[in-house]
Amino acid sequence: MLVKNKKEKKKEIDIFNNIPSMADLLLPEELQERKDYLTLGYNKYSRIFAMTVYPEQTWISWLDDLFGIGNINISVKIEPSSNGNVINQLTKKLVQSQSEYATYSKQGNILHLPVLEKQINDLEDLRMLIQTNQDKLFFATIFITLNAESLYELNEKTKILESELNKKTAMIRTLTFRQLEGLKTMLPIRRITNSKL
Repeated sequence: MLVKNKKEKKKEIDIFNNIPSMADLLLPEELQERKDYLTLGYNKYSRIFAMTVYPEQTWISWLDDLFGIGNINISVKIEPSSNGNVINQLTKKLVQSQSEYATYSKQGNILHLPVLEKQINDLEDLRMLIQTNQDKLFFATIFITLNAESLYELNEKTKILESELNKKTAMIRTLTFRQLEGLKTMLPIRRITNSKL
C-alpha cells in the first residue's frame, strides 16, 4: 500500500512548473547581436545607446520631445552615493581645478580662467551642500533604445536622436559590441540569468 502511494505521488504533475517566467514573456522570438544593433525577429531592429554627456541643467520632462521620433524606450538607472566618497572626490577635483587656475594665472593665460573659476565655485557649493546634508548626490545612467522595421529606418532615427540631443547639449554613445548587455539593462526586471539570454 505504501509503495502504491509513492508511485502515485511521482505521477502527479506539478502545475507550477509550466508557468513561464518574466524573462520568457519578455524575450523576443529571435535575438541576433550585431556590432551596433540587435535583430529581434522579422523586420524588428533595435539600437541601444547610453548617455555620456548630460546638460548642465535638466528639468522635468526634458527628454519628452524624444518620444516624437517614435518607437523609442528610455530607461533611467539611479543609484545613491555615499556622502564620504563624494566629498573626497569633490575635494580632489576642487584641488585639481584650483591648481590649474593658479598655473594659468601665473602663465598669464586668461582664456581658461573664467571656466575654471565657475567650476571651482560650483564644486565648493556642492561640497558644502553635501557636507551639511542639504543635498545628496546620485549616479544616474540613461539608456535609450530605438526600434525600427528596417536598418535604413533605424539609421535615420539615430541621426534624428543625435540631432535632438545635441540641441540639449547632451551626447549619447552606441553600445558597440554591447547591445545585448544594454538590452538586459532596458528590460523591466531586476535581473535575468545568463542562461535566459
